[in-house]
Amino acid sequence: MKTINTFNTTGIFSIALIAGVLAVCSAYQAPVNSYNSGYNSGYNSGDNAIQTVTIVAKRLSANEKVAYDQQTSSAIQTVLISAKRLTTEEKIAMDKDTLAIRQATAQSNKIIRHSV
Repeated sequence: MKTINTFNTTGIFSIALIAGVLAVCSAYQAPVNSYNSGYNSGYNSGDNAIQTVTIVAKRLSANEKVAYDQQTSSAIQTVLISAKRLTTEEKIAMDKDTLAIRQATAQSNKIIRHSV
């Protein structure tokens, strides 16, 4: 009788421990985004929103530019944006790379979820 009680107690604690570990692991998993976060690759699955950035600024006069530069001369930050136009072949290659990365990420997420 003592062996059965010990077995039941051990089983209950084991189940509680496993449930606790699963709860903690699922709390720290990052969600998988199903949208194209890199660039517009030419296809849209319907409900995915394309993110846009709108920059609005008024044109400064020469005097306003000098005044602005004097105000911010101690903390100027420069942002350099450069880009080149991709050829059709480069776009297709980038689409293939992005698709391969998304598939590999999805596959690894499935493996991680099934192993926990």
